[in-house]
Amino acid sequence: MQYQSTRDKNLKASSAQAILNGLAPDGGLYTMPSFDEVKFDYTTVLNMDTMSMSTKILSKLLPDFSEAEMAKLVHDGYTGKFETDHLTPTVPVGEDFILELFRGPTSAFKDVALSMLPRLMTASKEKLGVDDEILILPATSALVGAVMLRQIPGVYELIGLVLVSIAVWLASRQ
Repeated sequence: MQYQSTRDKNLKASSAQAILNGLAPDGGLYTMPSFDEVKFDYTTVLNMDTMSMSTKILSKLLPDFSEAEMAKLVHDGYTGKFETDHLTPTVPVGEDFILELFRGPTSAFKDVALSMLPRLMTASKEKLGVDDEILILPATSALVGAVMLRQIPGVYELIGLVLVSIAVWLASRQ
């Protein structure tokens, strides 16, 4: 399956390329042409534990990664980083259920994505044989940016220096 730009459907990328590129060359987002291409029956994951469910769904959405590769990425990305093994549990409130999105390192909904993205980027880089360094400039709070950068083994200190330098440069311009 090839992802395509939201601005020009002729600009295509594999799932690993889309992860590394971030945005398409025209500034569009990479999306699947149709969810029907995935051929995924969501009922098959309803009774799985969170890690297995995450592995199954992500490996279907990102076909450049085998289920075994994705299982390792999911394990490394999520294990021990959330208050519960369910990551974002649903809890009963009266007759309704609420999805708790505050159980991660920064108590924010984006913790689920930020725990995986750096690992997916590193794995995509290896899969595609890219030697370039990865530079992540999070347009977010220092706390969230720092938590995200800690997800990348061995590069937190280096990128942290880049963030500090950018913060100093931005402060000098204000």
